[in-house]
Amino acid sequence: MKIDKIKIEKIKDLKKRIKGPRDALCVAIAFAFLLSLIIFLAKSRGSRYTFRFQSVDSGRNNVEWRFLPSKRGAQKVSQYVDELLLGPKTERSRPIFSPGTKADFCFERGRTLYINLTPDLLVKSGNASEIMEGLEIFKMNIKRTFPKYKEVEIYIDKRGILKN
Repeated sequence: MKIDKIKIEKIKDLKKRIKGPRDALCVAIAFAFLLSLIIFLAKSRGSRYTFRFQSVDSGRNNVEWRFLPSKRGAQKVSQYVDELLLGPKTERSRPIFSPGTKADFCFERGRTLYINLTPDLLVKSGNASEIMEGLEIFKMNIKRTFPKYKEVEIYIDKRGILKN
């Protein structure tokens, strides 16, 4: 019973402090902002990454930003490579490689990143970038996003094709 009386007294004190509809509106807006901030911080557990793709019109690089779920270590790079291979989300950008290209493995040793891509890369289809241009854009994306890698070695079907 004492607890109920204390709660009722606190509510009455709060009502006395909030005078008029203007103060009530300010309190409601502040409460809504605080609630939305808490929900935003609780749900946004990802990191923002930059992706560069070749433009269909000019051939220059278009930039996209995507939020990816947070991962640690090599999983972070592997996830980035998989997203990069999926291609652009914007209509006026070209995919780096032909559709269906996937990474068989992606691991690091020291400051070198090793990536093995499927042979689907060798079949130019759709409006994908030229193979050598695509490889350069692919390397550039990885090196700019993960500057700790000084070398990126790309393999196709476990055969080395491009170093540096």
